[in-house]
Amino acid sequence: MVVASYVRLWRLSNPGNVVFDEVHFGKFAGKYINGTYFFDVHPPLAKMMFAAAGKIAGYDGVFDFKSIGLDYAAAGVPYVGMRLMPALLGLAMVPITYITLAALGHAADACALGALVIAFENALLTQSRLILLDSALIFFTGLTIMFWALFFTEAHRPFSNRWWTYLLLTGANLGNALSCKWVGLFLVATIGIWTLKDLWEKLGDLSISPVQYTKHFVARAIGLIIVPVTVYLFWFQVHFMALHKSGDGNAFMSPEFQNSLDGVTLGHTPRDIYYGARIRIRHDATNAGYLHSHLSNYETGSKQQQITLYGFRDDNNYWTITRTEADEEKFQNSSDPTALQQIKDGDIVRLMHWRTHRRLHSHDERPPVTTNDYQNEVSGYGWEGFKGDSNDHWRVQILEGDSSVPESKTKLMAIYSKFRLVHVNQRCALFSNRKKLPKWGHEQVEVTCMKSAKFPKTLWRIETNQNERTPVNAPLAEYTRPGLIAKVLEATRVMWRVNNGLTKSHPYESRPTTWPWMRRGMAFWGSGDRGIYLMGTPILWWTSFVAIVAFAVIQAVLFLRDCRGMHDRLLGVRERYFESVGFLAIGWVLHWIPFFLMGRQLFLHHYLPALWLAVCAMIGSLDLFTRRMSRKVRQVLMAVLLLLVVRMYFQYSHIAYGTPWTRQGCERSKWLGSWDYDCKRYMDLDVKPAPPVPTVAAPNLGDPIAVTIASAPAKNPEDPPAAENVDLLEHENKLNEPAPHIDQDRLNSNADRLNEEMKKASPPSLRLPVVSLAEQAEALAKKLAA
Repeated sequence: MVVASYVRLWRLSNPGNVVFDEVHFGKFAGKYINGTYFFDVHPPLAKMMFAAAGKIAGYDGVFDFKSIGLDYAAAGVPYVGMRLMPALLGLAMVPITYITLAALGHAADACALGALVIAFENALLTQSRLILLDSALIFFTGLTIMFWALFFTEAHRPFSNRWWTYLLLTGANLGNALSCKWVGLFLVATIGIWTLKDLWEKLGDLSISPVQYTKHFVARAIGLIIVPVTVYLFWFQVHFMALHKSGDGNAFMSPEFQNSLDGVTLGHTPRDIYYGARIRIRHDATNAGYLHSHLSNYETGSKQQQITLYGFRDDNNYWTITRTEADEEKFQNSSDPTALQQIKDGDIVRLMHWRTHRRLHSHDERPPVTTNDYQNEVSGYGWEGFKGDSNDHWRVQILEGDSSVPESKTKLMAIYSKFRLVHVNQRCALFSNRKKLPKWGHEQVEVTCMKSAKFPKTLWRIETNQNERTPVNAPLAEYTRPGLIAKVLEATRVMWRVNNGLTKSHPYESRPTTWPWMRRGMAFWGSGDRGIYLMGTPILWWTSFVAIVAFAVIQAVLFLRDCRGMHDRLLGVRERYFESVGFLAIGWVLHWIPFFLMGRQLFLHHYLPALWLAVCAMIGSLDLFTRRMSRKVRQVLMAVLLLLVVRMYFQYSHIAYGTPWTRQGCERSKWLGSWDYDCKRYMDLDVKPAPPVPTVAAPNLGDPIAVTIASAPAKNPEDPPAAENVDLLEHENKLNEPAPHIDQDRLNSNADRLNEEMKKASPPSLRLPVVSLAEQAEALAKKLAA
């Protein structure tokens, strides 16, 4: 542990700048400290741990971690205290690895070897020294696997205190892992599959009665389902209690959710919607904002007035809901033309924009962004006094109501009724899917009319209802405040949607096929002659992958030989090999294969939980297959592996710690051409220092005047920009710019002018012509020869 502590904690303060995703997770820690609500695609536990570490260290939540490279020291941020938390979690993986391997039945020397190689593994080292979520995820993954392995050491004493303790701790840490990142779902699958295997074996064990089997089933349901779900909900409850103020994450959430935050007052509004009411309509599915219009026209299609979704409240969100012209004539000829008439399901209405007097309109024109044949443009058409036409007619379809107000399913009500607006002529429904208009549309969200549209993105709600004729004692509607379960379900849905939308390309993204053999890493930070680059220890990545493949091949061969009646004992370790390495290998598969189903951005660090499982499987395989060797040969093999790992740790530690390196050493370390960390930033040992500049004696003076030239190493024009600020397109354009034209006549003119100015500014004895260094050297040589 002493060695591991030195390796993991050495120079934790370096670099003193914001690195990679510290931009996000450091900022989120400040949000927790200030209590302002934000949205992130990951569950809250790891971020709250950073907030707690920052609070203890003295972070006040003011520094915004706005961009990579910002100086912590200049802002007085206690970043070392915040980095200490993930570093300690990474350090804890060393004893966790030892205990896990021991609980799986491996020898002490193999357990020690596993702990040491994890201590020196460069990728785990790099990730654990920064304010990043993966250290917490890997820590709780390791704890879960460790307690699960310890649980099986008590299999001969079911329902004992230790048995229950290990089972419940497995479930609690399963919930913790899931509360850090949803990659914890892969851990749930790992434990779940092994639980089913265990229950299946117990089902065939005649020594276990049906009552005992039921107890085993219920115990596992409590420990591995109820406990993790409870832990997950608990951390979300802490999350919501900490983030109780309105913040920049509001826009992602529903009005009901926002209504539970301090500083958000959506207020009460008259419940019943009558003709002539001025209303504000909110898109229900996307939370992207309100039905909106303004005095700007489309630049395509009909070029009529724009209809959009706008996320902020202003007067351009108000619409007046009226009857059609024919219905208005009938109503005026009725017995009571001044009576209030509530809008019902199936009514045909018109919506007039309150500010510009244009009516909500659709026709057989394609929208500006979503140009499919089954989508029509929605525009504002008409002018004040214009009677309109049938393309302004929309049928109200109430699809959902509030159970507490049954009439909201048949009569249009503010907040409680969720309805569609179906165009009478085109038979399309008012629709939006978060696509944004170009800059000429102020980048607001496009609204279209979609034929055969699914319900969710065609649902709308009236949030504000204003009508001067509404009775004083009219019933009011308001958004309810959701409970914990409802808030967690909503947050989970939004996280899922936004996570799946992270599909833009990134310079350092990679796909799962390249992870086991580590085709490339990813740059975290760079400045001057230092850089941090996520790069694993090659010998561990490759041998661990070989161990997984070897397990699969061996199991396939054993299965085929079993089918032929040849039951191999595999050097007497077959059962232990399957129970230990097999469990770890299945965990590796379940932490790797699901990434192939994801279309979002993926990076090398997503492989790290699987890497830990693979390294443990490799150590377990080495232990089991060398048990029949002589002790000396076995220890030599283990020592060779450890020495190789330590050697590679020193070789790649420069890009883990962000310390200076040499260009030659950097280039020699690139075993694969795809390893793209920047070697040009480091010092070249072959570059000789510049020769000293000679002194030139001035005429008529006793003391020489030293002509000094302040020089710095010239920057290589081929050097790439700093890793943290790479803009590939901008850099490519700069490289392709033509060289500037050199005006030699102008340079000569400038030199003559400078000579004249020096003559005027200096006494006669000090007037020296501006001459080149070569001319000065030639004059000196002549003087020495004389």
